[in-house]
Amino acid sequence: MSSMEQSVAQLLDRINQLEKENQALKNLKMTDVFSFDFLFDAVKQPAFILKADRLDNIPKIEKVNISGVELLKRSRQEIESLSPIDIGLFSSMDQYLKYSSSLTPAESATFLAHVIDKNETSISSEITIYNFPDEQFHHLIAFQRNIGNQQKVVEALRQSEFRFLQMAENIAEGLIMVEEEKKVFINSSMCQITGFTKEELRDLDEFGLALDNEKERLRVFKEKLKDAIQGTQSIEYWINTKTGAEKCIKSNYTFSKRADGRRSTYIISSDVTARKKIEQALRKSQTDFRMLAENSPDFITRYNKDLTYIYANLTVENLTAIPLNHFIGRNNLELDLEPELISFLEEMHLEVFRTGRTLKFEFRLQTKSDTKIFQAHMVPELAKDGTVESVLNLSRDITQIKQVERNLKEEKQLMIDENQMIAKNLRDWCNVLCTSPNRLPEVEHCLEPILRIADWAEKGHNQQNLSPRPFVVNQLLKDFFHEHAPNIQEHQLDANIILPMHEISIFSDEKLLKNTLSLLLENAIEATTQGKIEIGYDIYNEKEIVFFVKDTGTGIEPENTEIIFNPFVSINKEHHAGLGLSIAQKNVEAFGGYIWCLSSPGTGSTFCFTHQALIEQSLLQSKLDNQQSNWKGKNVLIVEDTNENYDLLVEILKKYELNIVRSTNGNDAIEMVKGGLPIDLVLMDIQLPGINGYEATTQIRQFNKTLPIIAQTAFAMYDDVVRALDAGCNDFIAKPIKTKKLIGLMDKYLGE
Repeated sequence: MSSMEQSVAQLLDRINQLEKENQALKNLKMTDVFSFDFLFDAVKQPAFILKADRLDNIPKIEKVNISGVELLKRSRQEIESLSPIDIGLFSSMDQYLKYSSSLTPAESATFLAHVIDKNETSISSEITIYNFPDEQFHHLIAFQRNIGNQQKVVEALRQSEFRFLQMAENIAEGLIMVEEEKKVFINSSMCQITGFTKEELRDLDEFGLALDNEKERLRVFKEKLKDAIQGTQSIEYWINTKTGAEKCIKSNYTFSKRADGRRSTYIISSDVTARKKIEQALRKSQTDFRMLAENSPDFITRYNKDLTYIYANLTVENLTAIPLNHFIGRNNLELDLEPELISFLEEMHLEVFRTGRTLKFEFRLQTKSDTKIFQAHMVPELAKDGTVESVLNLSRDITQIKQVERNLKEEKQLMIDENQMIAKNLRDWCNVLCTSPNRLPEVEHCLEPILRIADWAEKGHNQQNLSPRPFVVNQLLKDFFHEHAPNIQEHQLDANIILPMHEISIFSDEKLLKNTLSLLLENAIEATTQGKIEIGYDIYNEKEIVFFVKDTGTGIEPENTEIIFNPFVSINKEHHAGLGLSIAQKNVEAFGGYIWCLSSPGTGSTFCFTHQALIEQSLLQSKLDNQQSNWKGKNVLIVEDTNENYDLLVEILKKYELNIVRSTNGNDAIEMVKGGLPIDLVLMDIQLPGINGYEATTQIRQFNKTLPIIAQTAFAMYDDVVRALDAGCNDFIAKPIKTKKLIGLMDKYLGE
């Protein structure tokens, strides 16, 4: 046989071999393919192989991969003993037949299902099945994908959009939504403001509504908006309504960028015509004010509730180089001031409108020449009904004063250094005197004020270095009480320690805290010749506890409870340096607390100070529940002629289950108390029709000396407080009333 014939024979043999291998592959069954467990388990998506001997029979789970086992929280044996319907791959046999019978080999179908795990938890799923029949069995491969979160997101978005549109249609302000320069939503309020229908407004822009003399200002404003992609900007301008009436509207333009890159604009408009007309009338009636303000070197402006200028004097123009006519009707954002300054001034103005209090603060302003520092007084201007109508801002250039302050600060630091040196020398000389062999027996007692002065000289002007650590307050007070018990007993005084049942931990400097308590205890012992002293603490609010030292000593006048913390002030004490309470105040300030005194002559004094603490919510609730249970069923008389103020008090007190009765004048209040109504506490308004709260209290005290009466007044000046206390009130609270302050005062008289 030639070499060519041999090659042909070899080629034919190779062809026959390949044909046999090809036929073997064709005859290979699906079960052989899936014998490779490692390939099947490597699939990260839960997968199931289903097998049925007949198409109309319930299939069995022949194999499940590792991801499927983790999904169902069952073992392989448990899963393979169940049917696909049991685990929720198919909801019923009909659904199985629907998909399995309609699929040709290698085709797939996808549908939604609820897979059930071992804990009976329903898992929203997307099931994809593939059909691979062979000669004897019908095989399906089912893949599961968890879509529960996806469905929740879609439903939440749908509900959110529906609620938003429903709310937008019913708000009082006009609302227009614009996407890519096209109006996609207009609410009914916008139609009421302008008089035009929604269809007409779709074809009208701001220039079609604005008066002719407003269009140029509106054009400049719209130019600024072109590049805005987020944030809010506002403008007020006059428009012509469909009926020809002129209205002033304020429009807030809020921008947002959608996920698809498109820009959305929300235009919220309010009718401010009445306010603008009032502002115009006020400006006409303020000639005298203008003459004074225009010639003032101070920076004087006036704002309305929308934080737009209704007045600015010439000093403002001279400092900023911004023409005065650019101020009126605009806010700081429209005047292009620095963003941080805009935000700060807005916060201050809103605080004045909210609280009705005068604010004093400092700010920096870039003038046309340099940066200057101003001290501002924001004064609320009240309407007839007592609400804040506008805010007057008087700002004075204190740049030079601040430079002087910096110089003084440097001098003060030098003084601190000198004081520390003096303190060291004082201690050294005291040590010499005390250790001298010829010292007198009373020398140590005489040197105590000098050592206290040394303490003040060293610490009074300088925060000392703290070494905070966590510790339990109950244990600290127990140790402190035992350390000082001999000193208390030496003065023949009774003493108690009052601790809550719960253990509360704080992070503080233990030495500094004990030093503060020692100073307060020393003060209590000196003021008490007989009686008792109590030391303890309680929960103050959700973030603080309050320590207290209470005595039954001589007490002091209420008007002196603040000045006693001043250095070198000593009341009813001789040969005393008057520095202990001042040092205690510095200690409390060092760990961020607040100290105060409650006292009256003949009843003793209570010194309290706060300290930050981590308090469990359950403890706060327990304290609140205890307070509520103590108050339940108590009778409180509210003497208040203004419905709004009365409703506010009722709202604050409604959760305490009190029996509240009301009187609108002083005469009725006297008769209600005199008539034998069991009153536990009176909240007495001072400004009443007829006889005022002072006179009503005075008359009540003629026949009832013990009934607690708390005065409430909007003019809580020192003279008013003294007058209320002289009339017989036990305490007072200033309006606007703060909830925590009111509850604390009431608990003082209603608590057990």
